[in-house]
Amino acid sequence: MLSMAATTLETPLSLSRHVWESPGIRCAELAVAKGAARKALTSRRRALGVRRSAKVFAFSSISCTLWSLRSRRRSTCRTAACAVETEVQADFISCCSMAPRWEDAVEEVAAEAGTGFEAAFVFVSELYVDQAQGMAPVLEAVQQRLDVEHVVGGACAGAIGQTTGEMASEYAGGHRQPCEVEAGFVLSVAVVRSAGAVPFFLGANAEGDLALLNRMAASGEVRSMILLADPFGPIPDIMQSLDESFPKVPKAGGITAALQVGSDGRSSFMSSMAICSKGNKARLLSKGVCGLLLTEMDVHTVVCQGCLGVGPAVRISNVSPSGDVCIGIGGRPAKEALLLIFSAVNEELRAKMQTNLVVGLGRQGESETSVDDGDWLIRGIAEVTPNGSFRLGPGIAEGQPLRFHVRDKDSAEGDLKLMLKRYRLERTFSGSKEPIGSLLFTCNGRGKGLYGRQHVDARALEEALGEELGQRVSGFFCNGEIGSPGLVLPAAELGERAEVRGTALHGFTAVFAMLVPSSSKS
Repeated sequence: MLSMAATTLETPLSLSRHVWESPGIRCAELAVAKGAARKALTSRRRALGVRRSAKVFAFSSISCTLWSLRSRRRSTCRTAACAVETEVQADFISCCSMAPRWEDAVEEVAAEAGTGFEAAFVFVSELYVDQAQGMAPVLEAVQQRLDVEHVVGGACAGAIGQTTGEMASEYAGGHRQPCEVEAGFVLSVAVVRSAGAVPFFLGANAEGDLALLNRMAASGEVRSMILLADPFGPIPDIMQSLDESFPKVPKAGGITAALQVGSDGRSSFMSSMAICSKGNKARLLSKGVCGLLLTEMDVHTVVCQGCLGVGPAVRISNVSPSGDVCIGIGGRPAKEALLLIFSAVNEELRAKMQTNLVVGLGRQGESETSVDDGDWLIRGIAEVTPNGSFRLGPGIAEGQPLRFHVRDKDSAEGDLKLMLKRYRLERTFSGSKEPIGSLLFTCNGRGKGLYGRQHVDARALEEALGEELGQRVSGFFCNGEIGSPGLVLPAAELGERAEVRGTALHGFTAVFAMLVPSSSKS
């Protein structure tokens, strides 16, 4: 049964359309015209993430429109005697607007996405929340205009998505380009046509949809979870409870913004996340975790922690009784072990270790030689005690693998490319279906401040996995990121799945959630 300790935090955690003109085509040229139209249509489908089962009809017409019941995107093919029509059903669409008014942003998104989807993920900038005087008006407008069954949304400083509207397209250098808007007016919406979505909330003191979660856990139907967390909630406790109740279910998400109201001296915080289902008002939520349980959609997670290993992997040899202080490493005092590694590396790494040193932890019971690059759980050194020990946080144990790491621009870019390349290879060899799109939860400490340029995380997918998947991304800049370290590619059959490594709370991390239709879907 899902239960939780009563824990409350008083401060927030932060850690282009195709047009062909042919005025006079003879009958002998009709076959060529049809072929060209179908070829362009195929390219269009790929760009939109279209189901392969979409039907194609050929008929005689002066002009016809390639149209989508779901996305309402149009491309026109004019010929003298023939045209091709298709029913395009986009499984996933991402839209990102930067209109100056939140109502206009919703309209731009609706014009691009269309209607008829089951689930929507909505990421709303703090400036829009301030305009709308809360999260509820924005989520309710998205639900009604896009006619979505379930909407889950969170407030953020900045958001990620494919550009729509004049301002966003100008900002990112083109229409339908993946972009990162780190601050300002921005609304990002990702819609999924069919996912078997069930919205939920779990808060402090086990408040929320406890009965629903226990029922879904007992059913064994949940394949994956997408989560949004309030920065004031007992997030580690909730993650532990969800892992215990859904041990084989991949989970990914991020921590929303802390929405401050009033002056510094007499300020309070408003709800930064909400759920809105068809026929109901938005449900404002705080001090907990909300999201969607997905019963018809798998999620492959890729956690990019932006770090480079330094020195050999070793083992923790001595831990404080409280379980949060590393006293010994490899049979030596912790500080002495670090100094040995420091003396053995080159000058460049020494400089990085002095300013950007972190620690990577392997799983208890693992061999230190079996942990791949990128699979370490990264933690900062919270304190160096007077006796040279390292305070790393709760849950460390003797015998646990440990490796020192550094984090900077170069290591972050290298890790990003490495992890996405690993994902591409592992998905290929596993025989998994291709993702229809992805959600990206990236730290507000990344972006231009880390890389020195914009859109690096958002456009990394396109470089690593190709244009079709890489452009279909949506997400936001988080106060902390949620996901299991490394890669998680669950088996397609629920009965064949292994338990997922514990879901962790990260900082300075990019968490990709690749959405993959389950094997039971056509």
